[in-house]
Amino acid sequence: MKYENAKDILPAKLLEEVQKYAEGKVIYIPRSKESKGWGEASGYRDRLKKRNALICSRYSAGRSVMEIAEEFFLSPETVKKLVYGKKVELPMFSPSVTSAEQYASAGMGEEWVRTFLETLGETMPETEDFFISELVRIPLRLIDTDDAASGEEDSFEVPLIVMYDEGKFSVPYQPGYLASLRKEKRNAHYAFVFARNEEYGFFWSNYGKNFRR
Repeated sequence: MKYENAKDILPAKLLEEVQKYAEGKVIYIPRSKESKGWGEASGYRDRLKKRNALICSRYSAGRSVMEIAEEFFLSPETVKKLVYGKKVELPMFSPSVTSAEQYASAGMGEEWVRTFLETLGETMPETEDFFISELVRIPLRLIDTDDAASGEEDSFEVPLIVMYDEGKFSVPYQPGYLASLRKEKRNAHYAFVFARNEEYGFFWSNYGKNFRR
C-alpha cells in the first residue's frame, strides 16, 4: 500500500483536527463502502449462480452429464465439477491462452473474454443475442481476412475472439493479431466463438464439434 502525506490531500482545517488525535502517527483510513466482489457490478455472478443451480437441478432430475453439457454448451468436465460438488474457484486472469484455458475449464470462459476485451477498451457482445463456445482451436482459413490489417497487435499469445454471423467467421477485435498468426503460417489457433442464438446450433453441429484443442 502506498503512503500519502496527509497535508498533500487533506484540507488545512481537517488536517488540524486529525493532528489533535493522531499527530505523527501512521493511520489507515478505510473505504466508506466495501468494494464489490468479482461479477457483482455486472450481475454476472448472479447469472452464473442461477445457471449452475439449473445445471444441478437437471442432473438431480436424471439428465446425464453429456446431455447437460450439450444443453449449456459446456465441457463434460465442467458439468462434473458442478454436479459432483467440486469447488470451482475463479482463476487469476492474464492475457494468455493458459489463463483462458483455466477459466474455460471452470465454466467461466465468458468472464475471461469480458475481462480481456476490457483490457482492449472494447465491450462484450450482448450475450442475449449471442452464445459463446467453449475454448476451441479454429482453422484460420475459415476466418474472413481484413486486407488492411498489418499484424503485430498482441505481444502475448492469446485466444482469438471470433464472431460467427450469417455463416461467416470474423475477428473484429483482433484483425492485426490474426494477420500476425497468418504470417507465422499457423494453421489453427485457440478461440472463443460467438454465434447468434439462431445460428449457434448450426455452428456447433457443423463446426464446433470438429474443432479440437
